[in-house]
Amino acid sequence: MEVFFGTWKLVKKVNFDEYLIAMGILHDLNNDTIKPTDTFHRDGEHIVLTIKNSHFTRDVRFKLNEEFFEDTKDGRLCHSVISLKGGQLVQVQKWDGKQTTIVRDIKGRSMIMTLKFNDVQGMRIYEKV
Repeated sequence: MEVFFGTWKLVKKVNFDEYLIAMGILHDLNNDTIKPTDTFHRDGEHIVLTIKNSHFTRDVRFKLNEEFFEDTKDGRLCHSVISLKGGQLVQVQKWDGKQTTIVRDIKGRSMIMTLKFNDVQGMRIYEKV
């Protein structure tokens, strides 16, 4: 898990708009002026993922393999579980009978985030700050 700790800045998106559209998320949340950073750190027994962009900052507090409630700030209220599987951080979000899977993988100084909803897949690539 420690390999994820630190701050990551978004540098590239691949098919991310299509992913959001497939989920029915408002497209204006993904305009190119939003330059998010994701920061992972430990706070006692919890891991905290702070997602920060020009519109909001939100903390996702979780324990590995334990379900938690997540307000994603994009109109979804999810039941989520984050697990560490084979060095990848795998997050499953469920809401309104729907499900998306988000896999974060570290490759050198990059964090590759692959997001899948039904048959649509997007990617966000971050670099360590």
